[in-house]
Amino acid sequence: MTLPGYNHKFGQQIMTDIEGVDIDRAFLAHYHIAAADAPAGSSDGVHAAMNLGAAVQAITTGITNPAVPRNIRIKGNVAGINGVVKITGTNFADEVITENITANGTSAKDGLLAFKTVTKIDLPIQNHTPAAQTETIEVTHGCSTAGDLPVVVTAGTLLGDPVTVTVPVTTDMDTVTEVAAAVVAGLNADETISAVFTASNAEGVITLAAKTPLANDSTLSIAFTVGSTGVTVGSSTNGTTGVAIDQISVGWGDKFGIPYKLYANELVILKLLNKAKESTEGTVTADATNLAKNVYDPNDTTLGADIDLYIIV
Repeated sequence: MTLPGYNHKFGQQIMTDIEGVDIDRAFLAHYHIAAADAPAGSSDGVHAAMNLGAAVQAITTGITNPAVPRNIRIKGNVAGINGVVKITGTNFADEVITENITANGTSAKDGLLAFKTVTKIDLPIQNHTPAAQTETIEVTHGCSTAGDLPVVVTAGTLLGDPVTVTVPVTTDMDTVTEVAAAVVAGLNADETISAVFTASNAEGVITLAAKTPLANDSTLSIAFTVGSTGVTVGSSTNGTTGVAIDQISVGWGDKFGIPYKLYANELVILKLLNKAKESTEGTVTADATNLAKNVYDPNDTTLGADIDLYIIV
């Protein structure tokens, strides 16, 4: 059986050097956080990136709580995300708390409250409508002489290096639709291209469409080397602009909850990181009424270090 700790709030008075004048006794508390429980801040430690949609979402699964009470950090995947993420959970005393944190694109945004647990993440609606990028090229003349058509797909951010697919054509393919169909079959049969794109043909117009909505790749193009086959093609043309799915991830920041409601930050008289004072000391935020606002923010954000706080209570 574990007995409760001594309640310093009902401590005895002690004598002064003045007869008949007694004052309250003060205590020195030592709060220790093990290095293993003090990892560096994380943008996705609480929940991996989540897709935003056209409606708000309440996420209650896939959540990992910080090892000790920490402030919450959110981060978007693209510029322009500016919705409000509502975090619901508990403070150091297991009381329910909530906090609204406004996203700022791809910049990490930190909350102020120390959460012991996160029980729900309310996600905002998307700022951008996702779209799969497309590129088109038109076959303008069929094959008159049998040969090979090297077709090069360039997509720097989607494929990496350009991919060349060699498409055999014959004089039987004397219409633009037949040549385009052969090219489409070759593109869809290529493992590298088909992992990212789907090719289609509509009366000689070849369309290459990304399988998932991703940020627009300005390098995307389709190029033919027609040789002496008699095939002719137009220019590679941008179609739909790619727009990535808005995502927000949730993690923890650099602030650690303190298990006291402090009316002055000076009550934390000693702050040690790995048993030593930092060259530039971290900061304490005190709040006499809201437990979750009492936090310690080390100057060293790499962390993974023992933290020791000595507090007058």
